[in-house]
Amino acid sequence: DWKEIPNKKNLLDDVMNQSYDPGNRYSCPYFWGTVGILYDKTVVDEADLKDGWNLLCNPKYKGNIYMYDSERDSFMIALKALGYSMNTTNEAEIEEAYQWLIDQRDTMDPIYAGDDVIDNMISGNKALAVVYSGDASYIISENPNLDYFTPEQGTNRWYDAMVITKDCSEVQLAHEFINFMISDKSALSNTEEVGYTSTVKSAFETMRDGDYAGIDSYIPDTTNPNNEIFAYQQPKIKQKFAELWTKVKAK
Repeated sequence: DWKEIPNKKNLLDDVMNQSYDPGNRYSCPYFWGTVGILYDKTVVDEADLKDGWNLLCNPKYKGNIYMYDSERDSFMIALKALGYSMNTTNEAEIEEAYQWLIDQRDTMDPIYAGDDVIDNMISGNKALAVVYSGDASYIISENPNLDYFTPEQGTNRWYDAMVITKDCSEVQLAHEFINFMISDKSALSNTEEVGYTSTVKSAFETMRDGDYAGIDSYIPDTTNPNNEIFAYQQPKIKQKFAELWTKVKAK
């Protein structure tokens, strides 16, 4: 009930009315961003960035890559590298993406990592990593040798949002909490703590022009027409992704 959330006025226009929830009937976004490639400017040749996602298959960087341990995002990378939608249900395209991931695994020897990629990239342990933009912003603020880009082939534009469950027993309190989290003060504290991009205009602008000035990952790309938002996966497709991802990691 948006009438119970007066701080709605603080939210950026760019984060509202997205395809996953038209009209924001169910959800209130508090972070947003992209998935991209974090790279060490002292190791990676800038000319190689033109290859986009296929940079992750460049033999110059064999053994020097962290892939994100996420089946949906990893298949997104392969599908985008091949020129397909990350929301495809075409099984031939999914199989082709699977082969891309197998070939990358066998030739590049990537490490499939989770949140441990943060400390590892700050320490300079690898030259390349697939990361969420919010993690990239924090990592770059700690290690200025690093930079971030989203390939022209497109990427996942995502939104972290708050919802209220059907069986919630404290509906009024839930609304008050959401309203609290998107207040100017709370939103700024939240984005300062973790580096993820705020949906609240004042907090977004404070960080963009202050602590994260010059860090491109803090400003999500809203202009690339190849960027997409994940759509709901039917159970059959979701199961196929899970089975294929298990095979990718089985080596």
